[in-house]
Amino acid sequence: MVREVHKDEFGVIRIGRNISEFTWDGTDMYGDRLANGLYLYRVITKINSSDIEHRDTEADSYFKKGFGKMYLMR
Repeated sequence: MVREVHKDEFGVIRIGRNISEFTWDGTDMYGDRLANGLYLYRVITKINSSDIEHRDTEADSYFKKGFGKMYLMR
C-alpha cells in the first residue's frame, strides 16, 4: 500500500453529492515521492465499520475487479 486516505482529509461530508478539494501530491505514507509509473487504486467506503452498498454508475467502466488505474507522470 502506498497511502491510505481518510475521510477527514476530504473536509465536511454530508448526505448527498460531495465534491472535495482533496488532491494527492504523489507521495507515499512517509512523504517520499513515488516514481513515475502505473499505480492501481481501490475505493472502499464504510459507515461505522460496515460496507456501503455500491450503486452502479458510468464510472464503473474505469474499474476492473474493484481496482482503478492511474499513471503518475511528472
